[in-house]
Amino acid sequence: MLLLAVLLVSVVLTISIGAVSIDAGVVYKILKAQLFGTARTGGSEWTTPQFHIVWNVRAPRVLLGMFTGAGLAVCGAVMQALTLNPIADPFILGVSSGGSAGAALALLTPIMLFSGSGQVTGMAFIGASLASMLVYAMSRLGNSSRIQPVALLLSGTAVNAVMSAITNILIFLAKSPESIATVYYWQMGSIASAQWKTLPLPAFAVAGSMLFFTVNGLRFNVLMMGDEDAVALGLKVNGFRTQMMLISAFVVASLVSVTGIIGFVGLMVPHLVRMALGLTDNRVVIPACALSGALYLIWADAGARGLFGAAEIPLGILTAFVGAPFFVFLLLRQRMTGRGGIL
Repeated sequence: MLLLAVLLVSVVLTISIGAVSIDAGVVYKILKAQLFGTARTGGSEWTTPQFHIVWNVRAPRVLLGMFTGAGLAVCGAVMQALTLNPIADPFILGVSSGGSAGAALALLTPIMLFSGSGQVTGMAFIGASLASMLVYAMSRLGNSSRIQPVALLLSGTAVNAVMSAITNILIFLAKSPESIATVYYWQMGSIASAQWKTLPLPAFAVAGSMLFFTVNGLRFNVLMMGDEDAVALGLKVNGFRTQMMLISAFVVASLVSVTGIIGFVGLMVPHLVRMALGLTDNRVVIPACALSGALYLIWADAGARGLFGAAEIPLGILTAFVGAPFFVFLLLRQRMTGRGGIL
């Protein structure tokens, strides 16, 4: 409840931040008028430009950042539980790069496997699913009973490199300068292009998956005891793990198809949540990760658009600056303590 209250306040505050600063009180009044009454586009309390900036530009952007942060954080927590590996994350394991390669294929080639606006998302889902299955299969080579942490990291690195290479080849072969510029900027990760019409799919994917993962929290807890104990307790390990990985791939694909690659959110947030709560019960960790991830990314985006005045740096660059040192910290901590678990 505390995280939810902080998130609601943060939504108002982050909407007020930008090249044109708008008082948080004005933002609150515009949002309240739009959500609960008949909004005026201008008048004594706010001007028409302020209304346009708040409702048509920044509100969908902040909401997309909220859904993206929540989805990536939840998928990171789920992947760490599924693989029993503290460094599992959609970005590190190549799932985001797989989705990016699929989306780039949809944007830069005439291949049409899906209709209309679902083309990019559908191809991103295929790429993300393929990447996750490749990493999962490669990490079990030579030891089919258990996922090896080092093998998982190396597999994710290899798949990440291959998917990035595919994307770069598509950019190299593309003929449209506009499409190349779109994909190149999109690869850096940003929610600047958010519109109200782009929100339904990420919102549905994140809300539905978070509810589904939370309901299955006890099964994740059982799986974290180890495959043998999980099987003894009646859990169909391989089927459950495959199902959850595919759902995670769909969530990541729905986000990547809109925002591009935003890394390390799924790595950092679950660890910080577990350390703050002092527990690993996924029935609590998963919803807490959703709220914390949403908080982290909307404030990171506020920094990306507010730290340099009119200039704006891509959100993926900022999260990489924060997340990469945290990744190194986790590796050093694991090496010094000899603990390979999630906490």
